[in-house]
Amino acid sequence: MNKVVHPTFRPVLLSANDAAAGIRLFRFASPTGFRFTPGQFLMFHFVDDPKTCRAYSLCSSPTMSEASFEVTVGMVGEFSARLGALKPGQEGGLVVRGPFGKWVYDGADPHAVLVSGGTGLTPFRAMCRMKIEQDLAGKITLCCAAKTPEDLLYKDEYDGWRQNGINVKERVTQPGADANWNDKTGRWTAAAVFAAANDAAAVYYLCGPNKMVQELREGLQALGVAPPNVRTEKWGDYTELF
Repeated sequence: MNKVVHPTFRPVLLSANDAAAGIRLFRFASPTGFRFTPGQFLMFHFVDDPKTCRAYSLCSSPTMSEASFEVTVGMVGEFSARLGALKPGQEGGLVVRGPFGKWVYDGADPHAVLVSGGTGLTPFRAMCRMKIEQDLAGKITLCCAAKTPEDLLYKDEYDGWRQNGINVKERVTQPGADANWNDKTGRWTAAAVFAAANDAAAVYYLCGPNKMVQELREGLQALGVAPPNVRTEKWGDYTELF
């Protein structure tokens, strides 16, 4: 079997904007022929520090991949600080490899239920955008969560997603004194996800902290969801790279 060769390139930053408190959305120019499937990720490092790598899920529309791609980054630590110091028009010694990943959504599922915690929402943004822009027939239910209303990623996009047929269900675990928060509070449980989807035959995509993913996977299977229909992305599992 021939080993897949993943391209390495030096992208130029096009823009960087806040996505939520302490989280930035970076848009880069794509190299020639760049393509990806929602759910895939890229590996980033700087040319003078090749051993320090970070994996970021692609969160932009694959329809626009020939021109640009986007990743969302939690601004914690030295690597993200260096990334955040890049200015539009700069390449700044950044090296990117990929895309990688077999945990993907191609739009073929009659009903996909996307369940995320925190920045686990990033690959689901790409999935939602692909469904809308390609007018895919499959149904999507999105169950996302964050600590506070201000921490919800891409929240300004939710109404547009709903208007295009995506069933968006958001929760926060710490609403605080936000008088405008009238939606559900508390973490997503398997029972809550199952009730929101109302479909035992749906395909459930789980992305977020490993403990959350594990508990939801076990809980959904206990509720009767077939194991092949529970598809998980565990942070930090990049064994296919080596």
